[in-house]
Amino acid sequence: MLVYRIAKKQYIRDLSGTGAKLYGGRWNPKGYAMLYTSENKSLAALEVLVHLSPGTVPDDLIIATLRLPDGEVSDYEGEALSTANPDPPTHRFFAEAGKAWLDSRACLAWKVPSVLIPGEHNILINPSHHTADQIQLEALEPFTFDERFFIW
Repeated sequence: MLVYRIAKKQYIRDLSGTGAKLYGGRWNPKGYAMLYTSENKSLAALEVLVHLSPGTVPDDLIIATLRLPDGEVSDYEGEALSTANPDPPTHRFFAEAGKAWLDSRACLAWKVPSVLIPGEHNILINPSHHTADQIQLEALEPFTFDERFFIW
């Protein structure tokens, strides 16, 4: 399975999940490493874009294409996500679900629904899984956002 990740040039080769470990995310509490990727390039872009404003767009973004080993992705089968209820208790629910998944080490990657685009998915990677060293870096390409995203 191919997955996509966008990050600043200095971090793009780091597959350790350190950023998520330091700051936490929707699917992981602080202190738990997780690598966030998407099933397609456009969703990866939107997942980054939602955190940016016109003055904060890095000029050194790279998009990475990663190949995951076959048979190492499981599907999320829990409670539905909703953009209508992004309150902290809901956020904690998903972070705790992610923590439980990380602790289980059941598989390398977890296919979870995107909040931004219903019907599309992000692929969460457990960098502590015993098959994490089998992730292959297929391609690195410079990435820029079209300026029209920032015309409001």
